Amino acid sequence: MKILKSALLLVFVPLLLGYLTLKTLFKSKRYRGDMREGQWYELRPKGLRNSMVRGSPFYARKGSNKKLIVYFCGGGMSWSEESAARPMSILRTALGSAAYYTGKVYGFMRVFFTGILARKPQNPFKDWNVVYIPYVTGDFYLGNNAFPYKSLAGRRKTLYHIGESNTRVIMDGCKKLFPEAEALFVCGDSAGAFGAAGNAPLVAEYYPNLPVTVYSDASQITVPIWRGIAGGVWRVNPEILEKIDDSGDLYYNLISYSHAKMGGRAVFLRSNTIYDDIISRFTNKLRGGGLEATPESTAYCYESLKASEERLAASGLPYYSFVTAHNKNPKTGLTQHTMMRSETAYYYKDDVGIALCQWLINAVNGKRETLSTR
Repeated sequence: MKILKSALLLVFVPLLLGYLTLKTLFKSKRYRGDMREGQWYELRPKGLRNSMVRGSPFYARKGSNKKLIVYFCGGGMSWSEESAARPMSILRTALGSAAYYTGKVYGFMRVFFTGILARKPQNPFKDWNVVYIPYVTGDFYLGNNAFPYKSLAGRRKTLYHIGESNTRVIMDGCKKLFPEAEALFVCGDSAGAFGAAGNAPLVAEYYPNLPVTVYSDASQITVPIWRGIAGGVWRVNPEILEKIDDSGDLYYNLISYSHAKMGGRAVFLRSNTIYDDIISRFTNKLRGGGLEATPESTAYCYESLKASEERLAASGLPYYSFVTAHNKNPKTGLTQHTMMRSETAYYYKDDVGIALCQWLINAVNGKRETLSTR
């Protein structure tokens, strides 16, 4: 027992000190009715809830222009009783235990106001207004369901997949903060990449007739069980469910839905790395394996990405992609998961000949192209 306590202290003291240090570097203030340019604010509107139906915040920052980023944060997913019982936490991370989704907002999440969200001179989006939507429902922001499960301690609990209603509550608040916009950029990474792809029409409702750029970073998980998850576990909007086919390509299905809802208003962008570590892990788990990237799961993900890109290129959808082998691990062969908030990948002139940040702002300004390392 003494050894265990000593080990826990060795883990948690550095974590606590690191958290306190980072908290001072990435401060956010409670919103009190007005906003100062460049300052992050925390807002807690009535009706915004996490997976345990407790109050939850979102964040906003005022820029120097009237352009708006609506950003959906990533953080795993829950699709079963097994995954529902294993939310991410500091303890589970420290112990190396399996964890599948973020069920509430942790203070350290504020350190992720980086990459596209940073106020750095080299960031072409630095002057934009930003609404940051934390991920707390395990459902790619699409759910409308109370999902019962049994905890690891054997207690009956409920995971509230209420991502869609949360998004609407936040957009009500967004419209009050930023009643007008000259440009709308709806984006997200990982789980949030799917959230952006599926919720773009909802976001666009608040700014009618405005052209919309929808950007998803790391959103290729091809498995045949999406319809069962979306319909049985998350209870997504019936219009979205209708678009989910047997191909297993959820991203394609979501932007097909969004394009049908918004028509010519929207352009869709996506970035992926070709051997994405985290996507390989989750794909392996969703296909019946463990939460690990195996050579087979990595090869499967690579082929799935190629097939998805070919399908999208032939679809006639206004779609453009940025596919790279960024930050490939020389030992595992795996590549980085998500780039838009990375302080290196976002600015790095990658193997496609241009930095991601430049590719994105070019696309927003009408210069759109598909670039691939393959």
